[in-house]
Formats: sequence, C-alpha cells, structure tokens
Amino acid sequence: MTVVPAAFQLTGWIPAWWRGSAGGDDLLELVGPAALDALGALRTSTVALTAYCPELGVGVLPGPATVNRSAVATGQAVILHAAHRAPSHVLVPHGASWTLLAADPARPPDLDLRSAASDLAQAVVAAEHAIRETSARFDAAVPRASVRPLPPHADPERKGLLVRAVRLWTAVAAIPVAQRTSEVDQVLTAAARATLAAYMEPQPVHSSLPARHSRRRV
Repeated sequence: MTVVPAAFQLTGWIPAWWRGSAGGDDLLELVGPAALDALGALRTSTVALTAYCPELGVGVLPGPATVNRSAVATGQAVILHAAHRAPSHVLVPHGASWTLLAADPARPPDLDLRSAASDLAQAVVAAEHAIRETSARFDAAVPRASVRPLPPHADPERKGLLVRAVRLWTAVAAIPVAQRTSEVDQVLTAAARATLAAYMEPQPVHSSLPARHSRRRV
C-alpha cells in the first residue's frame, strides 16, 4: 500500500489533465466532481503546484488563518500558485472528495528535482554510516511499495527518482519510530521531498489546449 499522500500525486496529475495528456477520470477518482469542475477554471491562472504535509515538513501554507487551519487539520493540501503575486488557491481533502479554497498569494515552490535527488543520496549515505557506527539493527518487515505512476509523458529522470524515493520512504516508514536514528529520520524527510519533486511539473503548467473534462481512462 502506498505511503504517498494524495496531495503529492495531484501536483502532477492536475497539470497533466490541464494539458490534455490525462483524462478526467484520473482526477475524478482523486478529488471528486465538484473539485474537478472548480479546478478546470484555474488552468490559465496557475503557474505551479506544490504540496503541503506538516508531518513530513513539506510545504508552506499561504494563509489566511482559516485556510491554514483546514489544511493542518487534514494533514495535507495542494497549493495552486498564481502568477505575479496574485491570490492562490489551496485544495484540501474533505471526506471522500476535496474542496478548493481561495487563499493569499503563495510563496513559489523551492523544490528542484536534481537537488532533491542529491539530498536523498546524501541522506542515505549518512544513515548507512550511522547504522554501521552504532551497529543498529532493524527487524521491521518492509511492505511492498505501491504508488500511483507519474502522468503520461513524464521523463525517465522523474520516473527513476520516484521509484527510488518511494522504496526508501516505504522502508523507513516500516521502522518503529522508537528505533529510528536522526539520520534514518532524515532519509524519510529526503525521500518525501524527492517523491514530491518527481510528481511536480518541471515547467509552468499553462497550456493552449482546453482542459478535458472527459471521463476517459488513459
């Protein structure tokens, strides 16, 4: 079972739907029909998407306080960044669906794919060294990693990073918190950030293609 929050996955699948490379069904099963309709109207004003997950130390909420409280209470959110310091939007889970909330201008995403990959590699090396030094042993069974794939046409670099990051994330998450060292916890944080970097679109999400509301699987 996947450990990846749905908010991470949406940072890649929403732009793919806007571009026309993914069908409406791919989003419908994640966000619900009301949010899907609301997202369609934001295609031309959104320049980037990122995710918020306080448990993993990922993302910064833009405000106001009412929006921030909703995101904190649910434990995850998607931030839709608008251009030129315009008001942003925050997508938060609400039961089986998601709700889109108007928000203050949001800080631009600061997560780079290659930097995230480098940080993950360095965290793994540090953890391996710490484990050898302390002779720590972990006996937790690691579940099989499962994750929603990247949208169609994602490049191999992003796909490769996603596979590596999710495998490490799944392995560390299986270790009881009391048994983890600080270096192992750093692997979890780096793996989460690398996973988000893999899902996030590397370019602005504007497209000249109309958003496809067709509920066709691809």
